[in-house]
Amino acid sequence: MLLSLPLTTKIMSAKESKTAPYVAYCPELDIASAGKDPEDAQRMLDEAVKIVLKDAAKQGQLKEYLANVGYTPSGKKLIPPKVIFSTHSLLVPQTLERELSCLV
Repeated sequence: MLLSLPLTTKIMSAKESKTAPYVAYCPELDIASAGKDPEDAQRMLDEAVKIVLKDAAKQGQLKEYLANVGYTPSGKKLIPPKVIFSTHSLLVPQTLERELSCLV
């Protein structure tokens, strides 16, 4: 069955890893996986999502799991949680200024 579940994927580079330097993250389900390139990371994330959903269903807790991560049932649809990505500034303690100065 093909399920159309609205998900966001954030793909980041994790240069520390030689074998899987790309991380794919789904904030709605708080699941991440890694791969050798962005496409592989996405495939691995898709597989991780399937495993988590299948395991929750096997335990009879799929509806509870989806509710806990913010999905709301509406008829035969699932309304995803609202995920907001924004850039904003914040004041950091002076003790962190030196460590963070390379980022700004």
